[in-house]
Amino acid sequence: MYLSKKKKVLCCLILWRLISVFVVQTAHVPDEYWQSIEVAHRLAFGYGYLTWEWSMRIRNYMYPFLLSVIYRILASISLDHVIVLTILPRILQAIISAYGEYKFYEWTKNKWTLYSLCINWYWYYCATRTLMNTIETACSMLACSMFPWRDSNIRTVKYLWIVGFLCMIRPTAAIMWLPLCLYHLCTSLQNKMILIYEYSKICIICCLGSILLDSYCYGMLVVSPWEFFRVNVLYKIGDLYGTHHLLWYIVCGLPVLLGCYYIIFLLCVWQIMKNPSHFHHQVVMLATICWTLGIYSLLSHKEFRFLLPLLPMCIYICTSCTFPLNIKFSKAGKKIIVGLLVITNVLPGLYFSLIHQRGSLDVMNILHKEILNINNTKNILFLTPCHTTPLYSHLHVNVSTRILTCEPNFTNDTNYIDEADMFFANPMHWLNENYNSNKNTTIPNYLILFDNIVPKIGRFLKHYQLLSEVFYAHFPQSNYGKYIYIYKQK
Repeated sequence: MYLSKKKKVLCCLILWRLISVFVVQTAHVPDEYWQSIEVAHRLAFGYGYLTWEWSMRIRNYMYPFLLSVIYRILASISLDHVIVLTILPRILQAIISAYGEYKFYEWTKNKWTLYSLCINWYWYYCATRTLMNTIETACSMLACSMFPWRDSNIRTVKYLWIVGFLCMIRPTAAIMWLPLCLYHLCTSLQNKMILIYEYSKICIICCLGSILLDSYCYGMLVVSPWEFFRVNVLYKIGDLYGTHHLLWYIVCGLPVLLGCYYIIFLLCVWQIMKNPSHFHHQVVMLATICWTLGIYSLLSHKEFRFLLPLLPMCIYICTSCTFPLNIKFSKAGKKIIVGLLVITNVLPGLYFSLIHQRGSLDVMNILHKEILNINNTKNILFLTPCHTTPLYSHLHVNVSTRILTCEPNFTNDTNYIDEADMFFANPMHWLNENYNSNKNTTIPNYLILFDNIVPKIGRFLKHYQLLSEVFYAHFPQSNYGKYIYIYKQK
């Protein structure tokens, strides 16, 4: 029995993403572990470490809770091995991402849009990660395919269930979807009161469901989206993790995400503004992109991954507005352009997927094997910037660990310095205070640190021998190094 054309496309997309699960062997940002599988591991197995975001109740438990159910099922059939616990959530995410791409293609009916999305290096790099931004991007593509555009035959508000889910797990999703919802309310031919009732009903159900789940997991009444807004926006806690220029997303963020398509995107923007009546969908998407970029730009803390949900819309604009530009290319010129697009996506994609920051995961693999082979008590000390590596989700052993923390200044202390900064300011002094001069503290069996710290703590390392040297990055940030060292107590 032959598969239909649409099913073949879906199967190819799923296969493409499943392959990337095993190609992508690096770490990106701490949130892909510390806001998902680390939390799920603690829910499922009763031990683990939670970051300050969870103690401040600004995170939603919906996604980690779903993963914890999978973990419990695996444990009940004795399949809770580390490799399964770490790979299975990524396989699930790969399937979700592939389905989102398929539905987006089904709506756009543009093969070039699909190809461009599939080869985009940053989406390939993130599409199988357990990141909220990845979930948001995949679900946004699905919601776009269900969205009641003015010239579509869709008359339901089913897309709003997905939007409600996204706003609960990541409140900033409301920024992108606000103009689209207003567009729907203004252009819909339905009775406005009935439409508002449908919106209100779905919003109330999503909010109540989120509050009930969060309150159950936190053990008290919690409205996590409000806590998120209060801590991140009113108290500007996000500034702790870096601030950027107002125009950073325009001059840096989008160019990195789009690559060569950035120039095409700017040309398409000009084309849309010149003939808006010919590009209805593109005008709506462009307005959404501009609104979202404008709001994001006002927030001082900026990251590339925050733009991910906008990527499908940007790609769609680039691939659906090029024909009216009337730019003529020879066959050789077209081949050069296609080759350039492939090279500028494949090379960074492979580098960041296979090399850059892979040490974060390699270290945990080595530690896991070492712990399983040693019967005595284990005590691990991570002397790296906070959350450089995952933890119990990749160890799956209830051993004693300590990591350098970087909690915000919640007490408004004018002389506040977080633990990580305190350590890097004077590593030997910190070790003397916490270990050498503290008789109640057990000397760790294992030390994890970057190569740039080794010369600064030579006296402390006399009790240790180098177990392994793991490559981390060619161009490390401040307080990071090119290599991560694992030391074992003599």
